[in-house]
Amino acid sequence: MAAIILAGGGGRRLGRPKPLVELHGRPLITYVLKTAMEVVDEIIVVAGVGASKALRKLMPERGELLEDLEGGLGPLMGIYTGLRSVRKPYALILPCDAPLLNVDILRYLLEAVRGYDAAVPRWPNGYLEPLHAAYRVEAALKAAEEALEEGRLEVRGLLDKLNRVLYVSTEELRILDPELHTFYNINTPEELERIEEIMAVREGNPL
Repeated sequence: MAAIILAGGGGRRLGRPKPLVELHGRPLITYVLKTAMEVVDEIIVVAGVGASKALRKLMPERGELLEDLEGGLGPLMGIYTGLRSVRKPYALILPCDAPLLNVDILRYLLEAVRGYDAAVPRWPNGYLEPLHAAYRVEAALKAAEEALEEGRLEVRGLLDKLNRVLYVSTEELRILDPELHTFYNINTPEELERIEEIMAVREGNPL
Protein backbone atom coordinates (compact mmCIF):
# COMPACT_ATOMS: atom_id res chain seq x y z
CA MET A 1 0.00 0.00 0.00
CA ALA A 2 1.05 3.59 -0.56
CA ALA A 3 0.24 7.07 0.73
CA ILE A 4 0.30 10.33 -1.20
CA ILE A 5 0.64 13.34 1.08
CA LEU A 6 -0.35 16.67 -0.43
CA ALA A 7 2.03 19.35 0.83
CA GLY A 8 1.25 22.25 -1.46
CA GLY A 9 -0.69 24.41 1.01
CA GLY A 10 0.53 27.99 1.09
CA GLY A 11 -0.52 28.62 4.69
CA ARG A 12 -1.01 32.36 4.17
CA ARG A 13 -3.10 32.70 7.33
CA LEU A 14 -0.47 30.77 9.29
CA GLY A 15 2.49 32.85 8.18
CA ARG A 16 4.48 30.13 6.43
CA PRO A 17 4.00 27.12 4.10
CA LYS A 18 1.51 24.83 5.77
CA PRO A 19 3.66 21.66 5.93
CA LEU A 20 6.35 23.61 7.79
CA VAL A 21 4.08 25.23 10.39
CA GLU A 22 5.32 24.18 13.83
CA LEU A 23 3.11 22.18 16.19
CA HIS A 24 4.65 21.34 19.57
CA GLY A 25 8.07 22.16 18.13
CA ARG A 26 7.77 19.95 15.03
CA PRO A 27 6.79 20.72 11.45
CA LEU A 28 3.18 19.83 10.80
CA ILE A 29 3.95 17.36 8.02
CA THR A 30 6.11 15.20 10.29
CA TYR A 31 3.01 14.06 12.20
CA VAL A 32 1.35 12.91 8.98
CA LEU A 33 4.53 11.18 7.81
CA LYS A 34 4.88 9.31 11.10
CA THR A 35 1.30 8.02 10.99
CA ALA A 36 1.49 7.07 7.32
CA MET A 37 4.68 5.07 7.92
CA GLU A 38 2.77 2.90 10.40
CA VAL A 39 0.30 1.91 7.70
CA VAL A 40 2.01 1.84 4.28
CA ASP A 41 5.38 0.95 2.79
CA GLU A 42 5.50 3.55 0.02
CA ILE A 43 5.20 7.28 0.74
CA ILE A 44 5.06 10.08 -1.81
CA VAL A 45 4.96 13.73 -0.79
CA VAL A 46 3.83 16.21 -3.44
CA ALA A 47 5.14 19.69 -2.69
CA GLY A 48 4.28 23.02 -4.22
CA VAL A 49 6.65 24.54 -6.74
CA GLY A 50 9.75 25.82 -4.95
CA ALA A 51 8.91 24.21 -1.59
CA SER A 52 10.69 20.91 -2.12
CA LYS A 53 14.08 22.10 -0.82
CA ALA A 54 12.74 22.86 2.66
CA LEU A 55 10.84 19.57 2.82
CA ARG A 56 13.60 17.30 1.58
CA LYS A 57 15.38 17.08 4.92
CA LEU A 58 12.13 15.99 6.61
CA MET A 59 11.53 13.03 4.31
CA PRO A 60 11.78 9.48 5.68
CA GLU A 61 14.21 7.08 4.06
CA ARG A 62 11.51 5.25 2.14
CA GLY A 63 9.74 8.42 1.05
CA GLU A 64 9.81 10.17 -2.32
CA LEU A 65 9.42 13.92 -2.72
CA LEU A 66 7.87 15.25 -5.93
CA GLU A 67 7.20 18.78 -7.09
CA ASP A 68 3.68 19.48 -8.32
CA LEU A 69 3.66 19.11 -12.11
CA GLU A 70 1.90 22.44 -12.51
CA GLY A 71 1.56 24.71 -9.50
CA GLY A 72 -1.49 26.79 -8.76
CA LEU A 73 -4.06 24.27 -10.02
CA GLY A 74 -5.10 22.97 -6.61
CA PRO A 75 -5.08 19.54 -4.98
CA LEU A 76 -6.25 17.54 -8.01
CA MET A 77 -3.03 18.32 -9.87
CA GLY A 78 -1.10 17.28 -6.76
CA ILE A 79 -3.06 14.02 -6.63
CA TYR A 80 -2.37 13.39 -10.30
CA THR A 81 1.34 14.10 -9.80
CA GLY A 82 1.50 11.59 -6.96
CA LEU A 83 -0.55 8.88 -8.63
CA ARG A 84 1.76 8.90 -11.66
CA SER A 85 4.63 7.71 -9.44
CA VAL A 86 2.87 5.21 -7.16
CA ARG A 87 4.01 1.62 -7.63
CA LYS A 88 1.41 0.00 -5.35
CA PRO A 89 -2.15 -0.90 -6.47
CA TYR A 90 -3.86 1.12 -3.73
CA ALA A 91 -3.01 4.45 -2.15
CA LEU A 92 -4.23 6.70 0.60
CA ILE A 93 -4.48 10.38 -0.27
CA LEU A 94 -3.84 12.56 2.77
CA PRO A 95 -3.40 16.26 3.56
CA CYS A 96 -0.24 17.54 5.22
CA ASP A 97 -2.19 19.50 7.85
CA ALA A 98 -4.02 16.71 9.72
CA PRO A 99 -1.71 15.84 12.65
CA LEU A 100 -4.31 13.73 14.46
CA LEU A 101 -4.70 11.12 11.72
CA ASN A 102 -5.95 7.85 13.16
CA VAL A 103 -3.96 4.75 12.22
CA ASP A 104 -6.93 2.41 12.63
CA ILE A 105 -9.10 4.49 10.30
CA LEU A 106 -6.40 4.54 7.63
CA ARG A 107 -6.08 0.77 7.83
CA TYR A 108 -9.86 0.42 7.72
CA LEU A 109 -10.08 2.49 4.52
CA LEU A 110 -7.32 0.48 2.86
CA GLU A 111 -9.22 -2.72 3.62
CA ALA A 112 -12.54 -1.23 2.53
CA VAL A 113 -11.26 -0.05 -0.87
CA ARG A 114 -10.53 -3.57 -2.10
CA GLY A 115 -12.99 -4.26 -4.89
CA TYR A 116 -13.76 -0.55 -5.33
CA ASP A 117 -12.14 2.42 -7.06
CA ALA A 118 -12.25 4.48 -3.87
CA ALA A 119 -13.33 4.40 -0.24
CA VAL A 120 -14.30 7.91 0.82
CA PRO A 121 -15.59 9.01 4.24
CA ARG A 122 -18.92 10.84 4.12
CA TRP A 123 -20.49 12.96 6.88
CA PRO A 124 -24.24 12.69 7.66
CA ASN A 125 -24.82 16.02 5.86
CA GLY A 126 -23.29 14.57 2.69
CA TYR A 127 -19.93 16.34 2.96
CA LEU A 128 -17.13 14.16 1.59
CA GLU A 129 -13.52 13.71 2.74
CA PRO A 130 -11.73 12.86 -0.56
CA LEU A 131 -8.39 13.92 0.92
CA HIS A 132 -8.73 11.41 3.77
CA ALA A 133 -9.54 8.50 1.49
CA ALA A 134 -8.19 5.35 -0.19
CA TYR A 135 -8.07 4.84 -3.97
CA ARG A 136 -7.32 2.17 -6.52
CA VAL A 137 -4.36 3.77 -8.24
CA GLU A 138 -5.04 2.70 -11.83
CA ALA A 139 -8.64 3.93 -11.79
CA ALA A 140 -7.88 7.13 -9.88
CA LEU A 141 -5.02 8.08 -12.20
CA LYS A 142 -7.25 7.70 -15.26
CA ALA A 143 -10.07 9.63 -13.60
CA ALA A 144 -7.77 12.46 -12.50
CA GLU A 145 -6.31 12.77 -15.97
CA GLU A 146 -9.74 12.93 -17.58
CA ALA A 147 -10.99 15.52 -15.11
CA LEU A 148 -7.94 17.74 -15.64
CA GLU A 149 -8.29 17.47 -19.41
CA GLU A 150 -11.84 18.77 -19.04
CA GLY A 151 -10.65 21.67 -16.91
CA ARG A 152 -12.25 20.30 -13.76
CA LEU A 153 -9.78 21.19 -11.03
CA GLU A 154 -11.82 20.22 -7.99
CA VAL A 155 -11.28 16.80 -6.40
CA ARG A 156 -14.98 16.08 -6.91
CA GLY A 157 -14.16 15.88 -10.63
CA LEU A 158 -12.03 12.82 -9.90
CA LEU A 159 -14.77 11.13 -7.87
CA ASP A 160 -17.34 11.74 -10.59
CA LYS A 161 -15.14 9.86 -13.08
CA LEU A 162 -14.84 6.74 -10.90
CA ASN A 163 -17.22 3.83 -11.44
CA ARG A 164 -17.21 2.19 -8.02
CA VAL A 165 -16.95 4.47 -5.01
CA LEU A 166 -17.65 3.17 -1.52
CA TYR A 167 -18.84 5.95 0.76
CA VAL A 168 -17.98 5.17 4.37
CA SER A 169 -20.12 6.86 7.02
CA THR A 170 -18.16 8.94 9.47
CA GLU A 171 -20.57 7.66 12.13
CA GLU A 172 -19.27 4.17 11.41
CA LEU A 173 -15.72 5.45 11.86
CA ARG A 174 -16.50 6.79 15.35
CA ILE A 175 -15.98 3.25 16.59
CA LEU A 176 -12.29 3.76 15.85
CA ASP A 177 -12.03 7.51 16.60
CA PRO A 178 -14.95 8.67 18.77
CA GLU A 179 -14.28 12.40 18.32
CA LEU A 180 -13.23 12.01 14.67
CA HIS A 181 -10.06 13.97 15.35
CA THR A 182 -8.56 12.27 12.32
CA PHE A 183 -10.39 14.81 10.13
CA TYR A 184 -9.20 17.89 12.01
CA ASN A 185 -7.00 20.03 9.82
CA ILE A 186 -5.31 23.38 10.28
CA ASN A 187 -6.03 26.48 8.22
CA THR A 188 -5.96 29.24 10.84
CA PRO A 189 -4.03 30.14 14.00
CA GLU A 190 -7.19 29.35 15.99
CA GLU A 191 -7.35 25.81 14.57
CA LEU A 192 -3.65 25.36 15.32
CA GLU A 193 -4.27 26.39 18.93
CA ARG A 194 -7.23 24.01 19.20
CA ILE A 195 -5.16 21.04 18.06
CA GLU A 196 -2.35 22.03 20.42
CA GLU A 197 -4.90 21.86 23.25
CA ILE A 198 -6.12 18.43 22.17
CA MET A 199 -2.56 17.09 21.95
CA ALA A 200 -1.73 18.51 25.38
CA VAL A 201 -4.74 16.75 26.94
CA ARG A 202 -3.74 13.47 25.25
CA GLU A 203 -0.28 13.80 26.74
CA GLY A 204 -1.69 14.54 30.20
CA ASN A 205 -0.50 18.15 30.20
CA PRO A 206 -3.59 20.28 29.52
CA LEU A 207 -2.74 23.87 28.63
